[in-house]
Amino acid sequence: MTREELRRACLMRLDECAMEHPLGHQGNKVARYVLRSKTGNAAELMFEKGPGSPPNLWVLEQRVADLLEQPGLELRHSPASTLFASRASNGTPRYGRHSALKPMKQLAHADLICFPDQNSR
Repeated sequence: MTREELRRACLMRLDECAMEHPLGHQGNKVARYVLRSKTGNAAELMFEKGPGSPPNLWVLEQRVADLLEQPGLELRHSPASTLFASRASNGTPRYGRHSALKPMKQLAHADLICFPDQNSR
């Protein structure tokens, strides 16, 4: 499967099972979603869909905690403690994640998991 085929398949599935986030999608760069459980709990998701980036899916770590122990499952931790750890060239603290995550209430400053395109590792 090519990266573009993976991207299209992921977007099609997210469009089928999740709602567009109230913030909307970010042009051709990211797609933001809200996924609701049968009990009404909501989880924010962000999918990087831009042609220049790998098709990564970002989710709140606590929502996928049960998946973290699955053998062979590729994922990347992005702890909140690493936010603003680096500085921009002008000396101001740098957010350190995709900027489209920053306005999302659940994901902006939380511990996240990224499910990356395995070809980008």
